[in-house]
Amino acid sequence: MTHRVKRPSVQWAGVPTGEMCITAGVSADTLKNYRIRGLLTRGIYWYTLPGSDRIIWIRDLVRDYLVNGNSPAHQRAIEKYLKSLPSSSEYKPDTA
Repeated sequence: MTHRVKRPSVQWAGVPTGEMCITAGVSADTLKNYRIRGLLTRGIYWYTLPGSDRIIWIRDLVRDYLVNGNSPAHQRAIEKYLKSLPSSSEYKPDTA
């Protein structure tokens, strides 16, 4: 008998820095360092809302980067994220 494990769908949830630190197990200084060094780029891993300086992190992309680095698998995750944005010409709402 074969058991299939249903993998949870990817959630492109944006979370504040404090929650990102807890989720990823890293400090706010580490995230800031990666951001300043250009390892976690704006528009891919984080964004700010108009009129705000508060950083919102894309949780699953940051976690994937911390686990996989800049690997081909991680690049595919970035592509999937970018295609999922409403501004993408390939946007198709996830109905799963």
